[in-house]
Amino acid sequence: MPVIGRLVRQGLVVFGILGAAACASAPRSSAAVPPTAPAEPSAEDRTVAAASAAFASGREAALAGDFACARLHFDEAVSILRPVGGPTPSASVSAFSVDLYEGIQRYEALAGATEEAGTSHGEVSPELAAEIEAPEPTAEEIAGAKAAVDSESTAVRSDVPIVVNDSVLRLIAAFQSDGLHDKIAAGLTRSGRYLPMIHSVFAQEGLPEDLAMIAFIESAFLPHARSPKAAHGIWQFMPRTGRQYGLTSNGIVDERSDPEKATRAAARYLTYLHDLFNDWYLVMAAYNAGEGKILHAMQRTGAKDFWQLASTSAIRNQTKNYVPAFIASVLISKDPARFGFEFTPEPPITYETLRLERPIDLQHLADATGVTVEDLQALNPELRLLVTPRQPEGYDLKIPSGALDTFQVAYAAAPTAKTPSFKTHVVKKGETLPRVARKYGISVTAVASANSLNPRSRIVRGEEILIPEKPVRVAAAKPAAGAKPAKASKKKTSEAPAPVASASTAKPKSYRVKNGDTLYRIALRHGVSVAEILAINGLGGTPAIKPGDKIKIPASGK
Repeated sequence: MPVIGRLVRQGLVVFGILGAAACASAPRSSAAVPPTAPAEPSAEDRTVAAASAAFASGREAALAGDFACARLHFDEAVSILRPVGGPTPSASVSAFSVDLYEGIQRYEALAGATEEAGTSHGEVSPELAAEIEAPEPTAEEIAGAKAAVDSESTAVRSDVPIVVNDSVLRLIAAFQSDGLHDKIAAGLTRSGRYLPMIHSVFAQEGLPEDLAMIAFIESAFLPHARSPKAAHGIWQFMPRTGRQYGLTSNGIVDERSDPEKATRAAARYLTYLHDLFNDWYLVMAAYNAGEGKILHAMQRTGAKDFWQLASTSAIRNQTKNYVPAFIASVLISKDPARFGFEFTPEPPITYETLRLERPIDLQHLADATGVTVEDLQALNPELRLLVTPRQPEGYDLKIPSGALDTFQVAYAAAPTAKTPSFKTHVVKKGETLPRVARKYGISVTAVASANSLNPRSRIVRGEEILIPEKPVRVAAAKPAAGAKPAKASKKKTSEAPAPVASASTAKPKSYRVKNGDTLYRIALRHGVSVAEILAINGLGGTPAIKPGDKIKIPASGK
């Protein structure tokens, strides 16, 4: 059950009690006690009710865009549950606090920059964009689409809702049109590479497998698909959203382009959105446009579902067409021939992995193994350079199935490459990407690429920008006689992704607080709850954190 819904169903969230409270100063805890509290409530009930009322006020402020006010109320709610120096809360209050923290995270997330919310920022796959934005099929084409839908003898079996209305029929007709038919067929052909992996990941995460077709609408299953707004990969994550869900993006790797890593991040994001909206169509709209935009649009219009919202002018046409496009793609994928599509899905990508304890140049492996650099890049689309990254835990390079022994020998003999180094620049007031690039004597494109930004992207004061320096290859001595070759993981395919490490066995990470960080944002970025961060750091109440502080982050298991 969604966290916010759970709070409402328990009768703990009293909306609007403090909605009119001024936020020039911190709200008083006593004002948060609801006037309708039952006679002689227990101390525990009063605590929960007061924290719930403070949360409700924070929620209203967040939806109104007043995040400074929202934080005051959210901080008050946390203080009520975990007063500094107070007694250890009871088991029931502690359990409630977890729900509360998760709810706070969701509304704190709305404070992110508008242009970075969601994934593709209202864009769709460049392959499909023009027709999805303004499909204009003829009446005859729409009638043909309806006839194809009606010709099905039994209802479509899908694990997500399927509604067929005029909007959906228009998209089916657009997909069948001469201008788009071949592109749709090509995307469905490519889907064979990734669908088994996506279905497996979604099954592990408890998500409907037909949600995999979101990736079709986002990217037509092109790993390097990139929108004009810098969304990237088959799931079209924007840089900020990708980082929030654990995808590293820098000058060496961009994990948004790794289909499996991005799928796991998408699964977490979709789960979060469903907790927030409890409606898959609203989830899809929010995935495309950002949850903040959808929440605000619903608040302004009073819309209760996607179709009501789509009938207003509160969301962009791309988002209005996004859900119908998804439904159309699901219907076509279930029975392509009935809709005039003939294709053979490509086989799932298979590979083995070689653990690299040091960075190397892909060209050395290619020369020694007879596998082309292009083939290695295709298996490792997250690599932005020919040099592999240096990582404390090592880097798992995907290699062709059956080539493990050859690659182990080649790796042992390959010289160590020096990974590119980066300086960190903290953006000052009024700075732009071109100005920063000129300061360091490099191109705007180089700076933008190192930070997964569009060269025209805006940067804000206090933001950290990576400044790339030219990589230098250095030779290394060959391994000593008798040295063991690198170990490789067991063979895996996109049909059976490797299991995720348990959070109970993984060590906590160290995190240095950055400008603008709050506990809620840090928790969201690392996929943990505020309660877990407080517990692992031995903190109580609402501890103040400031840039430069080091805190522990528990392993999330995601």
